[in-house]
Parts: sequence; structure tokens; C-alpha cells
Amino acid sequence: MRVVPDTNLIIKGLLFRGDGREIINLAYSKKIELFGSQNSFDEIKRVVYYENFKKYLEKEIYSPEKLLLAYKLLINIRTLNPKYRNLKIVKDDEDDDEFIRIAKTVGAKIIISSDKHLKKLEKIDDIRIVEPHIFLEIYPSISGKTFF
Repeated sequence: MRVVPDTNLIIKGLLFRGDGREIINLAYSKKIELFGSQNSFDEIKRVVYYENFKKYLEKEIYSPEKLLLAYKLLINIRTLNPKYRNLKIVKDDEDDDEFIRIAKTVGAKIIISSDKHLKKLEKIDDIRIVEPHIFLEIYPSISGKTFF
């Protein structure tokens, strides 16, 4: 199952226990595949070097470099299909369009996000946008299926 996680899901999943970690564990156990792009990696890179983010990394004994390495080992980074590069759907936060572009490029049917701008959309064509806890609730019934 191909899934596109947003930046917050990856960071929370790598650093803290909870829904994000459970989703990360599904990826580590090869039950789902997580996809990103160079732009989504660049966004993670920006976030992990924020000054106010240092306290979370230090508390979990992580460095920005270790978190970025974990991202690269976990996420399948793909080059966007040129026909989706200028796709603009999320009017309130155009950076969130990247996750839709990734999903369309790789044929993912699910974006996992708690972002208010993405959640408001709920569905784009055949791509569902769900919060982490919702994904974990529906995963048992959709695993093994191509779409729902």
C-alpha cells in the first residue's frame, strides 16, 4: 500500500510514541510504503534545524543528521511527474500541494496528515486525506486492497 505522510507525521513518528510511530512501524515492517519528494525532504531538513526544535531532538538523543538519515531510509523519494509539478489545490497553504503531487506521481490513494488545510479537503480525485488515528482505524480493513 502506497502512502504519502506529511512532515509532521514523520517527525512525530520518529521522535515520539503514538499514532505516528505505529505508522512508521508499519513502514519498517513493509506493510505500507511511504513516499516523498526532494521538496518534502527539504522541508524536513528545514524543520530539524529550527532553533526551537533542538530541545525535542536532544530529549530523544537525536541529531538533525540522524533524523534526516532515518527519513531517507524510511521514505521512498521520487521525482515528481512533470504534469503535476504546477498542481495547485490547497489555496490556504501552497506548500501542502506537494503531498498531493507526490500521491499523484506514485499512485498513492492515501495522504496521512493532521494539517488543517489538507484535512479540510478530505479527498482529491481518488486520493483520501486522513488523520493518523483514522488511518490506523481503517488500515486493517483496507490492507491488501488497492483502494477503498
